[in-house]
Amino acid sequence: MSNEPVLDIERLRQLEPLANLSGQRLQELLPLAEVERLEVGMSLFREGDIDNQTVYLLAGDVQLVASDGKTDRVVSARAPEARHPLDDSQPRHVSATAITPVVLVRFDNNVLEYMMMWDQLAVSEATPDPAPAGVRMPSPDRPGTRTAASPRPHPAPPPRAKTVLSPEPASGAAVAAQAEPVSASSAPAPVGNGGTQATSEAQATPARATLPGEDRSWIRKMKHIMAFKAMPPANLKPLLERMESIRVRKGENLIEQGKSGDYYYVLTEGEARVTRMVELAMLKPGSSFGEEALLSGSVRNASVSMLTDGVVMRLSREDFNELLKEPLLSRLAPEEARLREAKGARWLDVRHAREYHHSHLPGAINIPLHELRLRMDELDKATPYICYCGTGRRSSAAAFLLAQNGFEVSVLNGGVRVMAQDLRRAEGRGTRDE
Repeated sequence: MSNEPVLDIERLRQLEPLANLSGQRLQELLPLAEVERLEVGMSLFREGDIDNQTVYLLAGDVQLVASDGKTDRVVSARAPEARHPLDDSQPRHVSATAITPVVLVRFDNNVLEYMMMWDQLAVSEATPDPAPAGVRMPSPDRPGTRTAASPRPHPAPPPRAKTVLSPEPASGAAVAAQAEPVSASSAPAPVGNGGTQATSEAQATPARATLPGEDRSWIRKMKHIMAFKAMPPANLKPLLERMESIRVRKGENLIEQGKSGDYYYVLTEGEARVTRMVELAMLKPGSSFGEEALLSGSVRNASVSMLTDGVVMRLSREDFNELLKEPLLSRLAPEEARLREAKGARWLDVRHAREYHHSHLPGAINIPLHELRLRMDELDKATPYICYCGTGRRSSAAAFLLAQNGFEVSVLNGGVRVMAQDLRRAEGRGTRDE
């Protein structure tokens, strides 16, 4: 095809609603585009299709036809109409057929919605609403003064006091709290021979945390977390508003193995390590942790400590359950699970090996929950998985962890006991309840 179009950021800016995306989002979107070249007579999509895609015509002509006869027209890539998606509906209302050689580009609707959501959120957080005429706001160079010409955003509710240091008190007792921001350059004083020490709750001295409303740069790191990508868009803004920002010090223990869990964490600055007798993992900005104890109702199964000074965002158990846990987890009844398996899903047994060897569902893979982080590369992201355990608690934790890492995963609601008739059993072995 002569003069074949080049797909670049400038070309994306000519399409709607992609033109509303920031340059950074467009740069992220470009490698996710699926460009296709079709010959005359080939189908782009058919009436009734549910493909969850947005399709743009970049070159050539396409005929759109509906079976009821209400639509029969030609769309040319040269026409202004081509700035918009072809039949932006699900299921498709029309069939689209190439009547010349064509070039088109497809985007996954979930990806587009996610990009739009983050851009709109960033704009809403960074841009104050205009104030009524006559309302003054502080001058940028004189914080204590106001000018008549400067608009003022609507008054914000007072920020919640932020719990400082000891991000997860072992005793549950109240700790010192305040809500003043800290500058990015603030650093804890060294202890001993130039190092820092882990500070217990009782020994903690207040360290001021940056409030989410004052520095939105951490939002860019949050958008890479798979758990947030899978959640309903309506939940995202309240989730970010409820997260608390905590400045932490090198050597500080965020989570202690064997203690109860009250928070879900996202590391936005610094580095941390996960240990269970030996080092299990290194955490970088954008890493999240602490969900397993909240989902399973058990104690912490590993410790997390800071390797450098840093900042974590944390979410309480109650907010985690409301905004992240239930919206993210897909729970299946036995009949639904069997149908899903028949279509190619695999059973993932997250119980201990002894439980698995005693009885398990046919064809199930066994990766105990406590080994899942280390053995996740044994799983295939192209394969859907159905997690199960005895009651559904451990499998909920496993499914959440897998979803955060980009797997398509669901949970057998009620645990394997609801499918007892399907189990393959071994003689002479005992079971272990949750």
